Amino acid sequence: MESSHHSLCPQNQTLCPVSYATIDPARDQTATNIILPPITPSHETVVGERRKTRLASAFFAYFVLGWADGVTGTLLPHFKSDLHLSFVLSSLFWVASASGYALGTITIEHVTRTLGRTCFSTSRVPSAIGLPLHFRTKASDTAEKGSSSLAGYSKSRSRFYIMVLASLLHALFFVIMGCKLGFPSMMVAYVISAFARSFISGSRNVYVPSASKRGFGFLYGSTSVGGFAAPLVCQSIIATGIRWANFYFGSLVLSALNVAFIIYAFWPTKGELEADAELAFKLHRSAGASDAASSVVISTQGSPTSSTAPLKKEDVLGPHSEHTASVSRVFQAYAAALKRLQMWATALFALIYTGSESTTQGFIVVYLLSVRSANPKTVGYVTSGFWGGMALSRFIWGYLGNVISFRQRKWIVQACIFIAFSMHLLILLVPSFVENAVSTAIIGTVYGPIYPANLASARDLLPTEVHLVSLAVIAACASFGAALFPFIAGLLSSTVGAKTLPYIAISQTAAMFCIWFFFPSRAAGRT
Repeated sequence: MESSHHSLCPQNQTLCPVSYATIDPARDQTATNIILPPITPSHETVVGERRKTRLASAFFAYFVLGWADGVTGTLLPHFKSDLHLSFVLSSLFWVASASGYALGTITIEHVTRTLGRTCFSTSRVPSAIGLPLHFRTKASDTAEKGSSSLAGYSKSRSRFYIMVLASLLHALFFVIMGCKLGFPSMMVAYVISAFARSFISGSRNVYVPSASKRGFGFLYGSTSVGGFAAPLVCQSIIATGIRWANFYFGSLVLSALNVAFIIYAFWPTKGELEADAELAFKLHRSAGASDAASSVVISTQGSPTSSTAPLKKEDVLGPHSEHTASVSRVFQAYAAALKRLQMWATALFALIYTGSESTTQGFIVVYLLSVRSANPKTVGYVTSGFWGGMALSRFIWGYLGNVISFRQRKWIVQACIFIAFSMHLLILLVPSFVENAVSTAIIGTVYGPIYPANLASARDLLPTEVHLVSLAVIAACASFGAALFPFIAGLLSSTVGAKTLPYIAISQTAAMFCIWFFFPSRAAGRT
């Protein structure tokens, strides 16, 4: 059953629900503080429309995200030399990225809900685009005379707005970096990039699983392909004498193609808009049979933060909902999740893994230049090797992830961590640029399945009722690790030297190996 707020339509003051079809229950930060029911594939209206085109658009959008993120390690030596940055200041790029992503995670629920508000009318088919209800000031903008209308939520329009606006915002990252205005502006650019990425990934994470069972494997594989291609192109440009800032200006072509592809693929269809309107009127009729006295007014004027009045659980979910929740259940869910040792183990593992991944791909070029005296014209290709290996393994894992058993997954990841540990050890002990480059590519290959396997293990080991809270905590720890460990690596490199980087990576993989070893080999009801 789909959840909805009961509101009064601005013009005819009729009771009308506001659907929350795309809102992540774990991130609902409104005054109600309730947990809404999880979204099932059946809630995706008209999934079949343009399915292949939309999947291709989602994969290309993730390719552009990987393109923007994957080049940082290659350009880090140029950032240091051109802007006179220390290792500590260089590591702040990852801190800025984590901060932007956290900000986006906090605000995505409110922005998605605001952009999806609209007024449905029985006299005409809803328009594909138009100002959201929140931004309209006249009653004539929301309804026509002589027609029945009500305020509601258009899932297809909200998704379209989020994808287009977030992709345009992400293009601003390329503009700021290309202008080369200095370190403060670059920090702002990384915050903007990560903020936009949180919205892009949030919208795709809702659509892709409903459209393709194996879509996630290709989705995150596309990110790695972008991370593989960008260093290759960037290093080739730099080798010809072109300044690195021009790489970002050239990347605007990809952003333009991405936005155009999104507009073409995700433009709301007539069927989707009619389905949104039909659902809104169906919920309205259902709400009319319930107690209307408990409804509240949602004002379309005033500040965005005051647009939703406090609601009771009956107002939001309806008296006959099987998913009725209360404030006390929120605290119970958090308390139950935080008491689970498995949740903390997977969260700690995610923190260390993302820290190791970010540190390796971000500082390997600096290490090879400082310690192995690598050729500046070719060393950037090492980062491509890392991302290329990860792309390959994640595409393969997309096929195998739903086939292998719980026990097989555990030991496959255990072997991957051991191989990564061995490769980091070889980077430390073997004074060869070629060997270090090959080891880095192998590390990227074996790192590919680790994070998705960790999330899958968390879902298998933890009860269903704490999945949302637990996965949110794990994602937060992963984001924190991606900022913490590169900062530590930069701090140690500033005081001791770049030679400390392999020691950090070896310690991380050793910790990952020990933690994963104590994970159970069998989950309840699984083999």
